[in-house]
Amino acid sequence: MLLGVQKSSISAYKNRGIPKDKLIIFSQKYNVDLNWLENGESNNGFDSVRVVNLHEHQPTDRIRIEVLNVEARAGNGSFLSRTEQGLLAQEFDLDFFRRQFGRTDAKNLKIIAVKGDSMAPTLESGDLLYVDVSENYFSADGLYVFTFDDHTFIKRLQKRGREMWAISDNKEEYKEWEIKQDDPVFIHGRVVFSLPMKMKKW
Repeated sequence: MLLGVQKSSISAYKNRGIPKDKLIIFSQKYNVDLNWLENGESNNGFDSVRVVNLHEHQPTDRIRIEVLNVEARAGNGSFLSRTEQGLLAQEFDLDFFRRQFGRTDAKNLKIIAVKGDSMAPTLESGDLLYVDVSENYFSADGLYVFTFDDHTFIKRLQKRGREMWAISDNKEEYKEWEIKQDDPVFIHGRVVFSLPMKMKKW
């Protein structure tokens, strides 16, 4: 899970907010900017974006994308329930959203976190992925979130003849592997945008 939250705690968080000590644990565990979790602010230049409780009142001039309570593992894979619900949403200024996402329908976008290093340096553990869940099929070579053999991955999918190949960007540590036509694979969506969340010191 993205936040590692038991279902029994979700109602309390909705009503009273998420305690600071829990936010610190989430930040450390998943390499996510604490200031972003607490205040909706980060060092990535997204001044027109804030993080809100999913059940807060939504102004008419704002667009929200739900942050799902799951993670896609850029590595050996982790299970992803198709019914998991999140606690938080990213709220965008309408004009800013259109500049970033064009004509993409916000209702089709979900946000999940990356865990693992197989897509490094393109994606790092803790980065947020914006996934178009309406594109739950292979449409063209690209970056997808998919479940294979009861585990969920974030990989590049590439069509070669009649078969697909799952490809990692960290090629030194992870080999590509073949997905045959009759293999049980479920595509959750196509990644259309990513947001780096781990602060780096240079």
